[in-house]
Amino acid sequence: MVVTRDIVIARGVDDVFAYLADARNDPQWCPKVLRTDLLAGEGPGPGARYGVTHRPIPLRPAREMDHVCVAWTPPTRIEWREDDGTDVIAVTYELEDLGGATRVTQRSDAELAAPAFLHPLMRLGIGHDIARQLKTLKGKLEAQKQESAGVQAHRSPTAS
Repeated sequence: MVVTRDIVIARGVDDVFAYLADARNDPQWCPKVLRTDLLAGEGPGPGARYGVTHRPIPLRPAREMDHVCVAWTPPTRIEWREDDGTDVIAVTYELEDLGGATRVTQRSDAELAAPAFLHPLMRLGIGHDIARQLKTLKGKLEAQKQESAGVQAHRSPTAS
């Protein structure tokens, strides 16, 4: 099952790519991600492997997930493979430079263990989750930009 959503973020493509490339940022914008730890690799990039604790289904126990960066093309594409022992999801982020803003498209290709008759309902839920995540990502990154601009505007000149 493939679910795709997109959003435009008022930040440069390099900033958005850097933020998305480091899965340790995920708990800040993915409500279902509770914790992320780098397990292998020296940081963001192909081969980086993260251990993720997430709660894909509300009111159910959290699950441990293997989250691996399988490919990237800075600053326009990141590919992840997520496997929690029940479901496997290939997640691709495509970033389009809009000149000071970035269109982020998330494509999730899910192999779900749930019975096929539940897939239409799950597609709706996954689509809703992705849209909510992207909206939170937008808010987080745009707020960081405003905070950074505010700090620079309020700095007092230094004495020579």
